[in-house]
Amino acid sequence: MSRRAKTMAVVSDGVREVHAISLTGSYETLCGVDGNDDGIGQTPSLSIPGEKITCAQCLLIWTEAMRYRKEDFA
Repeated sequence: MSRRAKTMAVVSDGVREVHAISLTGSYETLCGVDGNDDGIGQTPSLSIPGEKITCAQCLLIWTEAMRYRKEDFA
């Protein structure tokens, strides 16, 4: 079984936040943060294994997704 990272830390305008990793799409995080864009003040930061997610948007997306069950999908 793969030990894929679950989190990604990003420093945005000097503030470090830990995000959930996105499994799809073109962005690195669940909430859509690119994670590596100096043009808008975002740089990646080392994420520690087991570190807690601090991004409020990632939490909101996860919370809403948990309302669904496998049976809800075709």
